[in-house]
Amino acid sequence: MKEFVDLKLLKEDYTPGSMKFFNSKGKQIAEHDTAYQKQQYGVETIQIKRANLNKNILLAAKAAGIKIWYDKKFVRYHEANEQVTAYFDDGTMVAGYIMLACDGMFSEVRNQLFPNASLTKYTKVISTGGYGYVPELSEPLDSIHMNFGERGFFAYSVSDKGEVWWFNNYFREQEPKPKEVEKTLNTEIQDYLTKIHQNDDPLFSKIIKNSHQIIAYPIYDVPKLLHWYKGRVCLIGDAAHGISPHIGQGASLALEDTLVIAELLKLNLDYTQAFQLFQSARQPRVERVIISARKIGMTKTKTNPITAWFRDTLIGFFKNQIKQLDWIYGWTFSPKNSG
Repeated sequence: MKEFVDLKLLKEDYTPGSMKFFNSKGKQIAEHDTAYQKQQYGVETIQIKRANLNKNILLAAKAAGIKIWYDKKFVRYHEANEQVTAYFDDGTMVAGYIMLACDGMFSEVRNQLFPNASLTKYTKVISTGGYGYVPELSEPLDSIHMNFGERGFFAYSVSDKGEVWWFNNYFREQEPKPKEVEKTLNTEIQDYLTKIHQNDDPLFSKIIKNSHQIIAYPIYDVPKLLHWYKGRVCLIGDAAHGISPHIGQGASLALEDTLVIAELLKLNLDYTQAFQLFQSARQPRVERVIISARKIGMTKTKTNPITAWFRDTLIGFFKNQIKQLDWIYGWTFSPKNSG
């Protein structure tokens, strides 16, 4: 859908993708500058709101003649007569040659495909974030400021519209219940986060208190699945390989999945062969990204002075080494080499 996406619209509200890392004392310990990407890839990493990305994807889908139905909750599926039928809770159904399930981390399709598979695993990290305005931060910043606080991780940047975007990770031993998350989100999150950062830069608490929108959710991993498909049904995105958000690759992996499965299906392969090639082409890369995300996540959880010292010291050796992440940003796929 590349020809339908207006890149100018994507950049109407954004922050740079470069990152600067700071320890709990405010000392810069590393920098990842993305400026080189413009020349190497033709585009540079930027940070945009998920809603803006979704809006532009929907516009691209409409331009491509793709129909989308809303308010459909999947209930079950059934295979018969060389087709698969999906049933929804409003009594409707739809049948097709194959079914691609992209229903997320807590996929109901996955639960029905592989009922004996392991459940999602809570990582003991709560991710929060929000948007707000702070007088001291009215001008766009040249990077995202990534701060390893005393008791939690806090990152922020300022968009081209002068809005502060921030996200925060903190350790929580006990997995919160859905109603507890909702209650925390609505009534407690600001007070709790300011306590988490009470010994850090006062600017962090000021950003949190001045936020007009805050979100919060526990972070989960999906244990590795032996198979991403069964019969005429294939999982893609988080449904197949849920990943923690610590390196910002969840949506990227899902988009890559979409590209790969589409290219393979264009070859008019038998669906079983297409699904096999899809998993073999994608799983090694996905597993490598997941491991990288877990390692990053471990640096954001509860630490002691010794582990914090090692983290701050070692990360300093990797200043300006974002080019080593070319395996993430420079990935390409050719169906001719997929098997």
